Amino acid sequence: NTAARLGANVISNSYGNDENSFVQTFARFYRHPGHTMVVASGDFGFPEVSFPANLTSVTAVGGTSLRRVHNARGWAERVWNQPVTGGASGTGCSAFVAKPSWQHDPHCPGRTTADVSAVATDLAIYDKDAGGWITIAGTSASAPLVAGVYGLAGNGSRLRPGSVYAHRRNLFDVTAGNNVQGASPGQVCGDYLCQARPGYDSPTGLGTPHGIGAF
Repeated sequence: NTAARLGANVISNSYGNDENSFVQTFARFYRHPGHTMVVASGDFGFPEVSFPANLTSVTAVGGTSLRRVHNARGWAERVWNQPVTGGASGTGCSAFVAKPSWQHDPHCPGRTTADVSAVATDLAIYDKDAGGWITIAGTSASAPLVAGVYGLAGNGSRLRPGSVYAHRRNLFDVTAGNNVQGASPGQVCGDYLCQARPGYDSPTGLGTPHGIGAF
């Protein structure tokens, strides 16, 4: 509320809680027409549905991992899932929020998270208290990265929730990996709600930013 009152066009939220009837009472605080709300989808894999990422007034951001390869892009990208150390892109089907008009995935009658995604692991930051350069992971990093792309695009005050779904051609489609905690990297869970595939899938949404065109 304070960020909107002070005029922020894009507001990023790197926190969440398992959806339930209590936290849903706070949904009104995430409805700010004229301000784009970006929210981390969570870090505990499928089927974690996190509030406020489950709201239809926000852009929910999942996580990916990147690896250098010799292709035109220079990178291979897959769902963020660290079965050894723990942590995976949190996504699923909401039991509390109805399906928005801009989502059309077939196996979830409610709101599906995520909408888009961004890299969520091996991110370097400088933390003096931690001894200098360290690496971090989580959708708490993915969300502000996407918020930054919204900021670069300069449309935060004009966009409506779900507008990114009309611009999927301007995103990198992520088609590898799953977000089942404890699953091996090559394991297939069998459904788009937990497995990346061409087009929309729950762990990575429509994909990751390819410039600012989708935003």
